[in-house]
Amino acid sequence: MKIMNTYSFKDGEKFLKTKHQDELQEVFDSIKALDATLCLTKESKEKTKKGQVLFSPVDMNNYLKTVLHGKGWTEKAKYGKKKKFAEPRHAFGKGRFREMDGIKNKVGLEVQFGKYAFMGYDIFSKMIIFKNLKYIECGVEIVPSRELVKQMSTGVSSFEQLLVDFEHRGESNIDIPVFVLSIGLTDEEKTKSQTLRELFQTNRVEALTKLKLRKYTGSKPGPK
Repeated sequence: MKIMNTYSFKDGEKFLKTKHQDELQEVFDSIKALDATLCLTKESKEKTKKGQVLFSPVDMNNYLKTVLHGKGWTEKAKYGKKKKFAEPRHAFGKGRFREMDGIKNKVGLEVQFGKYAFMGYDIFSKMIIFKNLKYIECGVEIVPSRELVKQMSTGVSSFEQLLVDFEHRGESNIDIPVFVLSIGLTDEEKTKSQTLRELFQTNRVEALTKLKLRKYTGSKPGPK
């Protein structure tokens, strides 16, 4: 995959490139290493997209965090868990907690493929909580581009939608520097994914030898 666009909130780009260049480069490298066609795993049941094979937000999230886990952004999962990693978490007691997708050297990471409200929550609320708890001093938010969202389930928001909040909310003295990265497909991925999607429509049996469709029964995306 590749970075399509960026937004520097409260000088987030400058802050990260000055103080956390290594961590930022690891995020860049992880995005580049992700082959989006591996995430064509969801057959749509929606009326407007019924029968189409779509990119899975769950798989994109997990692939990115698996790579970043090897670089120390997440913790090792407990024995017996399906995922190899466990997101950094702070417990407040009585079953209350908040967790981030990754933390390394005071840099907080969120990979968000949910509704636009969740994107705003990450930046304007969760990252501030983790800053107040002394875990982080800045953040990186990875979100899909509008072009990528068109090939996902309805309800996933985009970088372009998040810009509305930035432009009309403004900055507060409690906000922290955040660098927002919009990701999308490379030209090679566009060609390959289009070929696979067309094959799925014309020859489902052959397509299923190349695609790994699976059912999604996990919890719905939301703030954690």
